[in-house]
Amino acid sequence: MKASARILTCISALAAFPALSQEVPNRTPNFYAGQRVPGTVNVQTTVSLSVPVEAGEEAGEQIKAAQKGFYMMAGGQCDLILQTLAESCQIINLTSSADLNRGSRNDIIVRGTVTMAVKLKDAKPNP
Repeated sequence: MKASARILTCISALAAFPALSQEVPNRTPNFYAGQRVPGTVNVQTTVSLSVPVEAGEEAGEQIKAAQKGFYMMAGGQCDLILQTLAESCQIINLTSSADLNRGSRNDIIVRGTVTMAVKLKDAKPNP
């Protein structure tokens, strides 16, 4: 490499240095990406449901019914938390999967995770 090319490469690198030293902007992640809501804690619950397969009934309809039961259970998780430890509760993420298990016992298994943003009740002072 010629000396002039080396000098040009060094000058280019030095010119770029101030841009590299600048702070990266603080990007607040999306609320629904599992980030905490200010003033809340995230509570995560795993729910699993197993339903026996009824012979002679459409498997697809039975899977839908099992999924509906799972979603009802998932939706009720905030109710449980509100009854015990929280002022407010909002589901911020939900995952689920449904499997048709054929074997010695035919059943449909639906499982998933519910993540909730929960504002805890104020602690009551001890007397």
